[in-house]
Amino acid sequence: MRPLRIETSIQNVKHDLRIAEAEKFISWDFRSLIGIHGDKIRIMCEVITRDDNPIPPPGFSVGGATVEEILETWQKGKLTHHLIILRIKDEKIAGQLGRGDVGILAGTNLTRAGLVIQISGRQSSVMKLLASLKESIVIDKVSLSQGSKGMTDSGPTLQQLKTLKTAHRLGWYDTPKGVSIRQLSEMLGISKSALAEQLVKAEGKIVGSFIKDSS
Repeated sequence: MRPLRIETSIQNVKHDLRIAEAEKFISWDFRSLIGIHGDKIRIMCEVITRDDNPIPPPGFSVGGATVEEILETWQKGKLTHHLIILRIKDEKIAGQLGRGDVGILAGTNLTRAGLVIQISGRQSSVMKLLASLKESIVIDKVSLSQGSKGMTDSGPTLQQLKTLKTAHRLGWYDTPKGVSIRQLSEMLGISKSALAEQLVKAEGKIVGSFIKDSS
């Protein structure tokens, strides 16, 4: 199966103690799957921090995720990069990855904007892993790769999707409208022009995708 890209906003996963702790830092980028032992997954990842917020030391654990080892640390300007081994306890996910026919890909990362997971493998196993993820988090967007073109981006971005959901919930698409552009912009904390641009771009992507799928 072509690589699958799964995205969700940080608001959807903040209830997870591991995410809440990880959100204190700039980003977590997946580098490699080191191994699976029972219900524990060992991964290598690169964590970017600021000098005033150092990474937790080896042995630190929260919600089943443990910093096992810091392999290397280097500085880039005001930011510090850490290459670490992280051990995550998750029986269901470990069991699915342990079968050897589905894997996590580079491009998987966590930032303050949200979580991105990229996976590939046997179609049935990929879909089982996706179903397991849906049991624990709300997924905003799923997209497939398009051969050499890489991951698709035909749908709205997470920010555009958030804007669309809020606009729809508050009655922007009702007749008559249940909310004005000014009220909506104040609720979202963005200017009216930026809001209008996000709505137009998101709507354009959705309509374009619908037309393409229908042709």
